[in-house]
Amino acid sequence: MRSAGPESRKATYLFAAALILLGAGCARPQVAGPAELEALVAKGDTVALAKAAERECAGKKSESEQTCYEDFFVKLARSDRVAVALGSLAALAANHAEIQRDGHGYTHVIGIRAWKDGADVAAIFRSCNGLFQSGCYHGVIQAYLTEGGPNVDSARAVQLCDAIAPSEADRWLRFQCVHGLGHGFEMAWNWELPHALKGCDWLKTAWDRYSCYGGAFMENAVASMPGGHHHTAVHALSASTAKDDSSMPGMDMSGKTPSGSPDPMKITFKMRDPSDALYPCSIVDTTYQFSCYQLQGGLILERTHNDFAKATTECDKAPPMGRSQCYVSLGTNASGMTVQDTKKAIEYCSHGDPGYQPFCFVGVVKNYIDVTQKPEDGFTFCRTVPSGPNRMQCYTAVGEEISVLHSADVEARSKDCAKAGDGVVECRRGAGLPASP
Repeated sequence: MRSAGPESRKATYLFAAALILLGAGCARPQVAGPAELEALVAKGDTVALAKAAERECAGKKSESEQTCYEDFFVKLARSDRVAVALGSLAALAANHAEIQRDGHGYTHVIGIRAWKDGADVAAIFRSCNGLFQSGCYHGVIQAYLTEGGPNVDSARAVQLCDAIAPSEADRWLRFQCVHGLGHGFEMAWNWELPHALKGCDWLKTAWDRYSCYGGAFMENAVASMPGGHHHTAVHALSASTAKDDSSMPGMDMSGKTPSGSPDPMKITFKMRDPSDALYPCSIVDTTYQFSCYQLQGGLILERTHNDFAKATTECDKAPPMGRSQCYVSLGTNASGMTVQDTKKAIEYCSHGDPGYQPFCFVGVVKNYIDVTQKPEDGFTFCRTVPSGPNRMQCYTAVGEEISVLHSADVEARSKDCAKAGDGVVECRRGAGLPASP
């Protein structure tokens, strides 16, 4: 989803996948004027826009710099220029590791800003892409659900993902939608986690519900971090309701909560428990624990100051079903913390109970593919993992990712798994294929 220093942000990359900090307004020199920025937008010059953002924001103190970039993308993003905003962010991140680490948060801002009442939510959603763990998709859903304040229409929510991704061939896109619903329910209901989980229960299939649970738990985790992104989310929503939406300087940048939006100062649910490393998984109904533990690793790493050996000790206290997913979560964070540094990620996952270690490698490799949507990146990682159960489970996980990317295309799954080298059998198993072609 998580103000936090550089090391803290590294430790919670999956969550920082939704973390965006908004400080109180501060004066910033405007290097490029509105007319110049609009001209760059019209040309689609994402590199020049990235340089404009850099000139305006780079070199400030860490939190002020991040706030400056958030404001820049709030001003830049709009329904008819999502691609330009995302392209500019990608160009900026190419030269700034800290932007890359916090990229998911910025994409949330872009998605939230892109949708406004009356717009075609399916069209705007599809204009997003998978940049930085697909945060743009999640932001669109958050803006859409919170438009009506806390009175979320269950039929409207349930029908949303059917409109966006009705086909089995769109399974990857559907995941982004139902996962985004979890984020949106949390925000719409003022980060009341139990309420958000019940909202996910409206969805018809188990796959949709579990994907939604994950979004709700992720939102709870990132929003409860020191300096969490409540205010920025509200800030972006406020910008989306501004009357003058025709140009960058015309927006209301006051950060006031729009009518009906959640008030972060009135959250009543205890989002974290300093005395319990497994909270909130330890208090939610067993129906939700599987999804909860998939996010718990980041919270545990915060407590252990990124010490993976100590973190696995905490995961080992979870019930068996939750334990495996806790290790998966550690792997996801290992991938993000190292910015997909294979050698370092393998080191981080080589701790804990050997019976559960393979699940940490599952988390790493799935995150690799979630970032790039390229199974080849997963195979490259798995080949580097020492031979044995860890490598075998790694290939199986790549197969599972392939089954999502090509849910309706058996031939495509088979072709992808053929590239797995010594992991073909495991890949095919994960992809739901027979052991041999």
